[in-house]
Amino acid sequence: MSFRTALIISGIILLWALGPPIGTDAAPAADPYSYEAIGAKNYRGVVLNVVSLEKPVLGEPVELHARQFEKLTGAKINISFVPFNKLYQEVEQGLRRNKYDVLFYGSMWIADVLPYLEPIPRKMLESPQYRDVLPHYQTVASWGDTPYQVPIDGDRHTLQYRRDLLGDPAYQAEFKKKTGKELGVPTTWQDLQEIARFFDQKKMNDGRVLNGMVEVTVSDALLGNQFITRAASYAKHPDVKGGFYFDLETMEPLINTPGFVKALEDFIAAQDLYPAGGQEMHDPGGWGRLQRESPGSQLQGGREMNFPDVIRSFGRGDAVFTVSWDDPFIQAMEPGNAIRNKVAVALSPGSRRVWNRKTGRWDNLPTVNYAPYVVYGWTSGVARSSRHKDAAFDFLGFYANQKNHTADLLVGRFGMNPFRASDLDERLWVERAGWDEAVARSYVETQKLTTASRNRVLDLRIHRGQEYLYILSVGVYRALTGRESPQSALDTVANRWRQLTQRVGVEKQREAYRHIVRFEDGP
Repeated sequence: MSFRTALIISGIILLWALGPPIGTDAAPAADPYSYEAIGAKNYRGVVLNVVSLEKPVLGEPVELHARQFEKLTGAKINISFVPFNKLYQEVEQGLRRNKYDVLFYGSMWIADVLPYLEPIPRKMLESPQYRDVLPHYQTVASWGDTPYQVPIDGDRHTLQYRRDLLGDPAYQAEFKKKTGKELGVPTTWQDLQEIARFFDQKKMNDGRVLNGMVEVTVSDALLGNQFITRAASYAKHPDVKGGFYFDLETMEPLINTPGFVKALEDFIAAQDLYPAGGQEMHDPGGWGRLQRESPGSQLQGGREMNFPDVIRSFGRGDAVFTVSWDDPFIQAMEPGNAIRNKVAVALSPGSRRVWNRKTGRWDNLPTVNYAPYVVYGWTSGVARSSRHKDAAFDFLGFYANQKNHTADLLVGRFGMNPFRASDLDERLWVERAGWDEAVARSYVETQKLTTASRNRVLDLRIHRGQEYLYILSVGVYRALTGRESPQSALDTVANRWRQLTQRVGVEKQREAYRHIVRFEDGP
């Protein structure tokens, strides 16, 4: 399955004016979090302490909407901006110390922050904007049947590509002559690798040299996320239930089984296709410091990319493909971008061969197995210890009201992506964003296919889940840099996961993991 619909973007980023002046006599709008309704609040003297990821991703819209909220209500909002590699610790410790009223963080940390969060109040649950949240993002917001996390973002990984290059007759003829195949949007990881290698190092008319693809290969836990999206279609068998990361019955790790090993082998084979540059990897707490003893222990050509690198690299046209969050695609389509109108989106690649852990064999399926990765997403919550819960929830409702949310979706560096049913309405993108109908249709259809999938993968939302992900990131990095073979590295990951599960408590983790399995295997 793929999308070949042309993506042509036009229009401008919408900048929203502040609502009416502060006043207590204005009638609230039907939406309790609109500019009009929030402008009727008087929170003078209220101070909200907020923690967020550093700018620009997440941090920039947090600051923007905090200043708007202050002007509307008279409240004072103090924001602590924290780098991603320190955010989990700051959120958890800040909650324990009653340091924050409002928290912006990764939704996959719910098991650890849950004891300190205030459940979402009925007023918000009954609001038009919460009822609009897609069912699986309501699941992400909840623990069991109780919603705790206020949705502000919805994430998934998709394939993003240069449609102008794939549709070029000269390249199509050259590819056909070289491979005997038609050049089109890749549907499997093997297709992606072959087509990316075909384009790698080709020189454009402007003198630019293309790279085949760009992915996260560094940046702590995000490397683990990047690996999971590669492994999903190999290891998530549509007919095998009961766990992707672990076997739910035994809580035995599956991370070193053949589907995951195959994905890591593919990841290693792709590293010479990336643009040079990027950041260096910091060992997030696994095998010891990842020092660079020799060129043989580095990624080829120093091609190490964190997520901001990926956004910038694909967004300025360095690479033909990326498999990532929506943000590189949105960056590429922003007004004034040289490759605006020249990119498109499709489902993340799949595989026709899938590991069957029940039979212990590879199954060759008649169609491509897609396993979309619903990869956390930024979320928010209110601390149970806050003395200003009403103001805190009003701020979060205002942050993601329809006006702010629509504007934020159009700024790639903000990191805010669709999570509501109304976001999947083509008219939003055509009428409000100014997109061409073909753009809207392609983007929306990809989102809908991800949403509708019943063979999907969720984040590891268990106790100390971030530590599991860090351990995985170190193992993947050691394989990418040649320190260990893929099998050996993942064997070590599995052993460390097993030890961590024992320390946390097998039954405690099984109960938490049951929520993930219910989502991944559910209707």
